[in-house]
Amino acid sequence: MYCYLYDEYIQQNKRYERELLKIENRLTDLGIAGKISRLALFRNAEEMIRDEIERGVQTVVVLGNDETVRKVIDVVADCEVVLGIIPIGPGNELARMMGIPEGVAACDVLSARRIETIDVGTVNGRRFVTGLSVPDFHAELTCEDQFRITPTARRAELEIRNLADVANPCDGKFEAVIRAAVKTGWGIFGRKTLKESVFPMKSLAIRSENPISLFVDGEEMTSTRFDIGIEPMFLRVIAGKERVF
Repeated sequence: MYCYLYDEYIQQNKRYERELLKIENRLTDLGIAGKISRLALFRNAEEMIRDEIERGVQTVVVLGNDETVRKVIDVVADCEVVLGIIPIGPGNELARMMGIPEGVAACDVLSARRIETIDVGTVNGRRFVTGLSVPDFHAELTCEDQFRITPTARRAELEIRNLADVANPCDGKFEAVIRAAVKTGWGIFGRKTLKESVFPMKSLAIRSENPISLFVDGEEMTSTRFDIGIEPMFLRVIAGKERVF
């Protein structure tokens, strides 16, 4: 059984009405139509999904974008049901990497039901799929409780990659990428170049004296302490042939 979750912005914008009608008709033609539920500001998405799962739903399909997926990722992963995506509107980087086309064309990917199981990252107990970034990074890293790294460059950035064009989300690890401007050459002839170091790992701790901001799947978090981990092979997703992994 399928449950289709419509994000609030789709319901409020009339520009999506025609596309939704095409999607609903195509799902019916493919024999995978199901219960339609609508996300709303004052409606608990997790409770709503759990109710549908208790009624026998095995696949939860979100109609929306990356932000819609963030709203449901915890309950879908915990309940061990399959996640599908029909991307509509802007902000669908996750769907692109999973090989899912926008709009009605995504229905055929759902019908093919090519299921992949991927790793899910965690930061301070919160799950993420693609990764996180710290654009202005000045803090201490403790890598798998074994060694520490402190950037000495004035300008540095940190990126954690789980699902990306160059990262494998099925290997039980994430990639910690540190980029820093490093001076090369001597004296006035020296120039700064951007150097990149990549560390595959399963856990990472960030500690800072002052609050720093990081962006988790595009959403901002601020703290002086971040504990990052990985849940291997934890989320089942419907992916297309054009997926990046």
